[in-house]
Amino acid sequence: MKMKILLVFVLAAAMLVVGCTAEHQVSLEANPEEGGNVEGAGTHEQNIAVTVEAEPFEGYVFAGWEEAGEIVSNEKSYQFEIEADRNLVALFEEKAAYQEVDLYFGHSEAIQTGEAGRYGYVSPYRAEVADHDDPEKLLTVTLEALFERPDPEEEDFSPVVRDPVEIIDLEIDEHGLATLNLSEEMFGEQWPGGSLAGNVFIQSVLWTAVQFAEVNEVMVLVEGEPWDDGHRIWDEPKAPEEEEAVLPGEIEEWIEYSRDIWLAQAREYAGTLYLLVTFGEQRTGGYSVEITSLEEEADQLTVTVKLSEPGEDDIVTQALTYPYDLRETEPTGLPVEFVAEGDVEFVPTLDNLDWLPPMVAGSEDIRVLSPVPGDTVSREFMVEGIELVFEGTVQYELTDGAGNKLDSGITSGHGHNWGHFTVDLSVPEEIESGEEIIVKLYSESPIDGSVENLVELDLVIE
Repeated sequence: MKMKILLVFVLAAAMLVVGCTAEHQVSLEANPEEGGNVEGAGTHEQNIAVTVEAEPFEGYVFAGWEEAGEIVSNEKSYQFEIEADRNLVALFEEKAAYQEVDLYFGHSEAIQTGEAGRYGYVSPYRAEVADHDDPEKLLTVTLEALFERPDPEEEDFSPVVRDPVEIIDLEIDEHGLATLNLSEEMFGEQWPGGSLAGNVFIQSVLWTAVQFAEVNEVMVLVEGEPWDDGHRIWDEPKAPEEEEAVLPGEIEEWIEYSRDIWLAQAREYAGTLYLLVTFGEQRTGGYSVEITSLEEEADQLTVTVKLSEPGEDDIVTQALTYPYDLRETEPTGLPVEFVAEGDVEFVPTLDNLDWLPPMVAGSEDIRVLSPVPGDTVSREFMVEGIELVFEGTVQYELTDGAGNKLDSGITSGHGHNWGHFTVDLSVPEEIESGEEIIVKLYSESPIDGSVENLVELDLVIE
């Protein structure tokens, strides 16, 4: 009898424990209701794994599970261990329609060669962005797409910005002026610097924005202040047409013929002082030049230049490049002193010349300014050039067309910077008019005396 009473007591206690197991309610809601279907609602015992499912209907996309105003999961199939009642809302959004736009990324070839194309240093890339009836929203999503890196497989295009830049706000006024305010990451650690990078950004934003009929001009701010990359200040509305004539034609030509020589120059033109630093012809990408600061002192204007070379492990473009930087400033009337820093701690300047005129022939370290090869010259003529050879010593020879030596000698420019030199030559009377003569200019190796930097000028006696 006692054993029966004990058994009944044990069974009753077990039933009491089972009956006390906690249960929790999972309630589900779809927002909006027509956006999709949800599954997994009901009562579940505590501490078991529960899975809820959300499946969007056609024309909608799933946007996340929300609880108490916060997103708790972005997965359509959301699994959790239940410890309390849960009230979950599956958020659905209508699929956005898409519109094709042009994103004006940097044009890799134009940037590498320094040769601007139809749109300057940028080129259009066709892409799709979410369509919006609101012009400000459409321009915002378009510029957000522009500020992302182009597809790495698209080798013709390069990034406009290199750090994650946020569009703080964007407004288009009734006159068609789009004002864009960007976050401070605009000039983040990866900003390459240099006037070329700034030109690419300006042209990129302008051409991308004005493709929309509501936009005629653009202003760009960074944290509410005018965009300023150290070379250009965006403190007034700009349009792409204005960018095409930023520099006088003579200055453009000066940059063009200077860019394949390693040289720092200062030139005053039409009331502006132009500071140009060129790194010469490089066989790969990865080289850069940046004028980092101008400091006006009592007796000179000091210009600091940063020269960078690619590292051994850097992946670089296998193409000829001509890095340079140009800075415009008010004339000071002071001598200009260039100071180099970075991977190369020296940059040569010109001695006895204010700025570099066009070159007509040359080797790496001997450049000829006149006469032009093929020219007809008098019996008394002068050869003019610049040199950057060892000890500034240039050898010269004058021969007739058969190679007979008529004259030879040594001239000196300067042994440290690009030195200006001249050679006065006289052609003997036995050389008849119309005959060919050849001028050879070269330097000698300080190691073994071999000929270096040979330049030959084929000329004709008048």
